[in-house]
Amino acid sequence: MAFIKTAFNFGITLWQKKRMIFELARRDFITENSGTMLGIFWNYAQPLIFVLVLTIVFTFGLRQNPGKGVPFLIFLVSGLIAWQFFSGTWSNLTGIINSHAFLVRKGDFPLAILPLAKMLSDLMPHLVLMVVCVIIAWFQGFPPGLYTLQVFYYLTGLLCLLLGLGWLTSAASLFIKDVSHFVGIITQFGFWITPVFWNIDLVPPKYLWLFKLNPAFYIVTGYRDSLIYGIGFWEKPYQALYFWSVALFTLFLGATVFRRLKPHFGEVV
Repeated sequence: MAFIKTAFNFGITLWQKKRMIFELARRDFITENSGTMLGIFWNYAQPLIFVLVLTIVFTFGLRQNPGKGVPFLIFLVSGLIAWQFFSGTWSNLTGIINSHAFLVRKGDFPLAILPLAKMLSDLMPHLVLMVVCVIIAWFQGFPPGLYTLQVFYYLTGLLCLLLGLGWLTSAASLFIKDVSHFVGIITQFGFWITPVFWNIDLVPPKYLWLFKLNPAFYIVTGYRDSLIYGIGFWEKPYQALYFWSVALFTLFLGATVFRRLKPHFGEVV
């Protein structure tokens, strides 16, 4: 009962600070894209160049198509945009409190909204890439339909997972500097065990469950199910139950750790 009351009050606090959250997100987005000649273009340059390199390697070098019956370009893009948003945003969230140390010293500033604002700032270019992905799929014979809309279901799940991870690692990294390096290792290793550029059919059925333990597996395959294959999330009930159990537990754990460590932030920044 106490947990439900705490969670409800925390949700009310976030709702009351919604204008501040959106303003922080707007300022962060402007700051990230100012001071360079190409500005906002850099939000899309890295994933697009990476897509181009992998497409050339698999198409002209290895002469293989992991997507099998699906053109490799759309197979890759649909998974890559989900993974890069997850890995890039998590890395950004880990250092968000440390980079706003001046707000820690104010004492009365609601620091819990910083990860949320950063997520919203990173979400803007991700939504643009989602539209680009839909257009690419359309030109390659996969027109948008009702299943396309369910990508927002997977995006919601991804945001919940990221918020929990953001609260957890942003707070812990202030006290344990190795946390940021640990997150970097996880995201680098996770890229190879998540079916971003390879097909899950390559995994023997008896070992597939090990890969499904990775919550990013559900998101990446979910994006493809929505944008390419037309598979409803309700057709994978056990995967959905597992993912949401992990996401909500992470959200609870992150909020708890952040709340308990917050009074000590001023001692280490």
